[in-house]
Amino acid sequence: MIYAVISDIHANKDALEKVLADAKAQGAERIVCLGDIVGYGPEPQKALALLKAEDALAIAGNHDDAVSGRIQSEDFIDLAHDAVLRHQEALSQEELKYLSALPYTAEIEGAVITHGDFLAPEKFRYIESEEDAKENFLAMDSAVAFAGHTHIPGIFLVGRSGTVYKTEPQDFTMEEGKRYIVNPGSVGYPRESSGQCHSSYVLYDSTAKTVEFRFLPFYVSSVMQKGTVPRRISKGKISAIALLMALVAAAGTWVFMPKEEITITNVTQDPKLFIDSKTLPLTPTKRFLKPNLILERNAGSAPADMTIRYIDKNGTEIGKIEKTVKSRATGIIEIPKETLLRSSAAEITIRKQKASDAVVIKEFSPTVLDAS
Repeated sequence: MIYAVISDIHANKDALEKVLADAKAQGAERIVCLGDIVGYGPEPQKALALLKAEDALAIAGNHDDAVSGRIQSEDFIDLAHDAVLRHQEALSQEELKYLSALPYTAEIEGAVITHGDFLAPEKFRYIESEEDAKENFLAMDSAVAFAGHTHIPGIFLVGRSGTVYKTEPQDFTMEEGKRYIVNPGSVGYPRESSGQCHSSYVLYDSTAKTVEFRFLPFYVSSVMQKGTVPRRISKGKISAIALLMALVAAAGTWVFMPKEEITITNVTQDPKLFIDSKTLPLTPTKRFLKPNLILERNAGSAPADMTIRYIDKNGTEIGKIEKTVKSRATGIIEIPKETLLRSSAAEITIRKQKASDAVVIKEFSPTVLDAS
């Protein structure tokens, strides 16, 4: 059977229509969605209706879970959190119930699927690095797996040597002794690459054992004209965020969204675990923070815990973010406006998870950025 494997629709009905039409023209017999049907975009009802009309096999993404109420969205950046609130109002109880019942993983012929990763599918972690992929290969048995969430199409593969490789998206025929993790990219919210933006998905032929990437032109303006200004975000703020996202994507660094990237951990204050800490002054214009943390990764190295504490002039904690960093935390974090108004500094602390862990910091140069 030929499956069209799509992901990250994000309530973009127009992009989904184009992808579905192309998939049918290519002979696809079943639609498989890796999650994030809703979130961000302007038309959650229509996008969901299109997918359901295809009798698609769908699993849950983090935005689907937030809209359905299975997880909270308060830690999402404002743009994402407001979309959750809008979509909760726009969707019927039946549609919300559909989203809340979506599984976190599923199997199709010879393959497994998830939104984030296979280690803890309900936590929506990313498969971004070869180290991430290596851990996921150990957690799954199938020769091929499909995962979304990053919005970036690509392939991880491993052979008999056990070495994991990351490659750019390319069509391939599965080989005996090799295993693959394939990211189809995003239908409705793709990242810009080399000055171009495409909706992408893959065709998986379970009989011929082939995977083919498909790329269709994506027009941002047609989507933005349908959107409405969220209740807590001014048009000026949306423009600033959209511009920042475009600049960051063009530079090859993806926007870091706290709830999606963060795994909450129990960060202890044991001084034996302390590695490094830096404090950055904040002003009302400094809306974004970049941890710029890169760990040296080798066979004996371990992940580290990173804590970002927003504190006022008296040293009182206003807010806190905690993340387990496997290899790097180099994306952009938006500082909530209400937190920024009360904070005078951001304290970033790096700690070991266990005193015996070998953690080597390759780079740790956090910065704060203006809103424009």
